[in-house]
Amino acid sequence: MMDQEESGTARIADTEGDIVDDVADFIDMKDAVEIQVDDDLPMDDDDDNDMLVKAPDGNADGENGVDNYVADMSHFQLGSHTDSVYAVASFLENGELSILSGGGDDKAFQYKISGANGKRSTVVTPLSHPHTDTVSSVAYNTKYVGSGPKKTPRLAAVGSYDGSIVIYDADTGTQKLKLEGPSDVEWMTFHPKGGTVLLTGSGDGTLWMFHIPLNRCLQVFVGHEQAVTAGCFSPDGKWALSASSDGTLRIWAPKTGLNKHVFRLGQAGLTCMANKGGSDGMMVIAGSEDGQAHVCHIGSKKLVASLRHFDAPASPENIDEEEEMEYPMSVEAVGFSSSQPNWCATGGVDGKLKIWDLAKDGQCRQVCEPSNTQSTDSITRISWHPTLPFVFASTINGTVRIWDARNGTLLHTLTGGSSSDQINDMDVQFLSDGSAVIVTASDDNVVRVFEMDINSLTQTRTTADTAMQS
Repeated sequence: MMDQEESGTARIADTEGDIVDDVADFIDMKDAVEIQVDDDLPMDDDDDNDMLVKAPDGNADGENGVDNYVADMSHFQLGSHTDSVYAVASFLENGELSILSGGGDDKAFQYKISGANGKRSTVVTPLSHPHTDTVSSVAYNTKYVGSGPKKTPRLAAVGSYDGSIVIYDADTGTQKLKLEGPSDVEWMTFHPKGGTVLLTGSGDGTLWMFHIPLNRCLQVFVGHEQAVTAGCFSPDGKWALSASSDGTLRIWAPKTGLNKHVFRLGQAGLTCMANKGGSDGMMVIAGSEDGQAHVCHIGSKKLVASLRHFDAPASPENIDEEEEMEYPMSVEAVGFSSSQPNWCATGGVDGKLKIWDLAKDGQCRQVCEPSNTQSTDSITRISWHPTLPFVFASTINGTVRIWDARNGTLLHTLTGGSSSDQINDMDVQFLSDGSAVIVTASDDNVVRVFEMDINSLTQTRTTADTAMQS
């Protein structure tokens, strides 16, 4: 164990104390590959020119003797990986889309997509560190980087189950340093004030916090009894938060490493977490394997609500009581609405997206579930639109659905060319012109980029509402 000075009583350096590498970094052009991409793929579901892929069973005919095809509606298909892609992160700046990806092939890539419609190009940079296990997590700090002569360096972080955390230049893809830390990396997130501090969670129950410009571990948070499955900082950066398979959600003091509070949320493991809820932004929500989601307030340290996403049906009388019944219970994705901070959403392996109103004692407002699916389309990730009551949900069947949280209406469905390849991760960038860029990581080894005109969804919905009223 490290001594008191090494373990992190040192303060988290602010922007003024950041150390910036003065040596210019460049892409090694031997590793970078430029690809011309024709991105003029149609966005309408019924366009005859959509890229089509055979049904997962390899047969051209569906169960009813009708061609069973799935349209690939993505604008880009990035196929650098040779195994499942498990993690993606992205940012969009000055018309250039940057993407990080990590996969089961123990590799990470950075993509830069730029240019106007019809004349776009993609530069692919294989990131240099030779991982020996799955790359499980990737993150950019760019949304926390300010401007000015002493601005924070723009960083890309890559974490692996081999325990390595490698930091790259977000612009060039050049490796800057390797952090020595946990036995494996489950997730990573940057500090919201400056983006120079990185928090990671491990399968061994520990959290590690690093100051990247100093290449130093500031704290190791110890207390969880099982894997730390999710974590983040509070919006003001004063607290570190973690959720674990041990059924607890913990609040930590970054400067001292002390555990300030423990929410004991039951025997079932916690699977996911999101923050920035409530009018003060201090509520956090954690999903659980037992079909519940728990909302806690960081400031008051109170449990606000326990939301029952999944209710197991009553066991039939002819079933032996000792026979174990397996139900699709787990809540795998949670999130708060930015436009309605007392609204939150839960997505489960039961394929349902539920919208809750915390201002009304956790009342379930809507249950969003497609009516035309023959199998359970479990939800893997969700993302709220920042100003509209729309929720983006990715699924194990390769789709991204956009729902209107006000009335549970399915606004649009994006398909990725196969109904059998799970989307493991999703990142969404919302542009000021009303469009959205959705990046997904799938089991078919492909990173896909979709583009959506959100304004058209709003107009379509308004037209439909007017028609119904008349």
